[in-house]
Amino acid sequence: MIKIIYGSKGTGKTKRIIDAANSSIQKELGDIVFITDTSRYIREIKYQIRFTNTKECKIASEDGLIGFIQGMLEANYDIRLFFIDGAARMIGKPISEMGSFFEKLKAISHKTEATFVLTISADYDELPPFIKELTEQEEVHAAKE
Repeated sequence: MIKIIYGSKGTGKTKRIIDAANSSIQKELGDIVFITDTSRYIREIKYQIRFTNTKECKIASEDGLIGFIQGMLEANYDIRLFFIDGAARMIGKPISEMGSFFEKLKAISHKTEATFVLTISADYDELPPFIKELTEQEEVHAAKE
């Protein structure tokens, strides 16, 4: 499953994904991973969650991030929940060019039963068609509801 938290810059997406990650500890039976491209939030993420800064791992491409996620899942079959804050920023692509990334995430999710929660910096009317299609099948939230 893929869940999207969307909204324009400054609408509280990062705070919302951090809160969602921290509250998931109570209900998630598997391991939880939080992926971002900064260490700024490391103290806000509870210690039970594996925090990863992609800049420290030198991940800067779509294939690099997908490979990193697959590697984590191969090393730990118990990961059930990934929170990814700013995937487009991490890989340096506009969200409109990330269709194959989301298809790969969807395939990984179906294969492993992992859930992915991602932030996207765009209002609903700016979301590309493949994300809007995803919103019909999966769970999507605006940053400010």
